[in-house]
Amino acid sequence: MNKFLLIIAAFVLSVGCKNPKGFVTLSGKIENAETVNITISSKTFSKDIKLENDGSFKDTLKVETGVYTLTDGRNKTILFLTNGYDLKVNANISDFTNATFEGKGKESNNYIKNRIAFSKNELSDPNTYFSLERPEFEQRMKALKEHLSSISKNKVDTVLINQIVSEDERLFAYLEKNYEVKYVAAVKFKKGNPSPKFTNFENYNGGSTSLDDLKGKFVYIDVWATWCGPCKQQIPYLKQVEKEYEHKNIAFVSISTDRANKYDAWRKMIADKEMGGIQLYAGTDYSFSQEYQINAIPRFILIDPEGNIVDANAPRPSDPRLKELFNSLNI
Repeated sequence: MNKFLLIIAAFVLSVGCKNPKGFVTLSGKIENAETVNITISSKTFSKDIKLENDGSFKDTLKVETGVYTLTDGRNKTILFLTNGYDLKVNANISDFTNATFEGKGKESNNYIKNRIAFSKNELSDPNTYFSLERPEFEQRMKALKEHLSSISKNKVDTVLINQIVSEDERLFAYLEKNYEVKYVAAVKFKKGNPSPKFTNFENYNGGSTSLDDLKGKFVYIDVWATWCGPCKQQIPYLKQVEKEYEHKNIAFVSISTDRANKYDAWRKMIADKEMGGIQLYAGTDYSFSQEYQINAIPRFILIDPEGNIVDANAPRPSDPRLKELFNSLNI
């Protein structure tokens, strides 16, 4: 997850102070609504609100101060609520996240909206900081802080401000603390640099396979293990991508990092799930994972036909950006 979205997620989990006085009056209109109800909810609260024929609604809620989700079941937008608000929300199903706000509480909700929108800004991607030389890194940090401070805090609830400012400070500290180490990695794994190699990994179909054996083709590598839940979730998507690019100039390689006591489980899972591509077992050879500084799986890597890095942290098979990347390379 984008670290700037984590700011909002952390806030959802941390805020829960009760305001015993008053209620929230929540009203508005949902244009082109396809349901008869909308739902306002948090981790500890949920209530359905009836929509009139024209999409308008109104209700009173007694809430704990915090972040809530307003959804029609398929689309959603984020609200900040505290008792005493008289908030009007207007939205269109075609652009539900771009709701507009009126009344008491609109400033806090516009602030949340602007912070979420910022998560799509280029400045919000930590990876874009770590590939910069120190002077450029400092300039980007300055631009980040200026941009965040420019988002209006006028009349925004102090509970919300204090929490998000605190999260911002932790983010700045993360970028500063990790810059040196991650800069080295970013330079090492820069696009066009020679890829670290694996050599003589056991092939499920017999014999062994090395990265050099695949020169002349793009190589999409999945580093995984049988015990890894997120790895297994990607298997159906990977099989689909393999099928779509079956006759293209690309090899799909899955490298298992399972320990010796999971060797039989590795072979069984490949058979049971009818996994395709080139299935390799690293065994006790950790050099490839260590060279790529892999500390979490699954990890996907794309290498070009000359053995050079295209993307050391490539999109997952479930991510539409993977096919966009393949198509941009005319694979």
